[in-house]
Amino acid sequence: MKCNVLRALSTLLLLTCSFSAVADELTVIDPWVRSAPPNAPALGVFMTLENHSDSDQVVVGARTSLVVERVELHRTMMMGDVMKMVPQEEVPVASHSTTVLKPGSWHIMLIAPEKVPSMGDRVQLTLVLGDGSEQSVEAVVRQGKMSMQGHDHKMKHQKKCKQKHEMQCDQKSDKQCQKKHEMKHDKQCGMKQEMMQE
Repeated sequence: MKCNVLRALSTLLLLTCSFSAVADELTVIDPWVRSAPPNAPALGVFMTLENHSDSDQVVVGARTSLVVERVELHRTMMMGDVMKMVPQEEVPVASHSTTVLKPGSWHIMLIAPEKVPSMGDRVQLTLVLGDGSEQSVEAVVRQGKMSMQGHDHKMKHQKKCKQKHEMQCDQKSDKQCQKKHEMKHDKQCGMKQEMMQE
């Protein structure tokens, strides 16, 4: 009986060490959460993943200490002439390679947070790897910088929205339309710009 217990404990210890070793071979660098207004419907999480092992690895999920509706893996991709955030089953990290989770590319989304953390707060995250191992990290909340590519997309989209409004106002010959455009600048356009910054 004692031998069976010892054998079971030894097996469990070996499995634990194996999972720990795999997790240690995946280094997480500079994890951070993009700061957002208190009513933000989602939060973006970014970091750099370095795989020091001889095998390809994948991140298949994540958990957070924040109370959220769900956590999703995303990748921002150009689909036609529109940038879209596309849910992903996993984030690949090739052997002896690096995958960067950044605005406009791979990222983690915290959907419908009950409370949006403030600038400087620290958020606990757990990355779940494809082999079942896990890695805990602490991400700081900070303001993100828009990439030049994202800035270019935003500028082009703003110009397109403005031209659309001006055309509509010219067709209607309505001065009130111009005033409305200056005050509102189309809520829908603003929402699309937010998606481009992710």
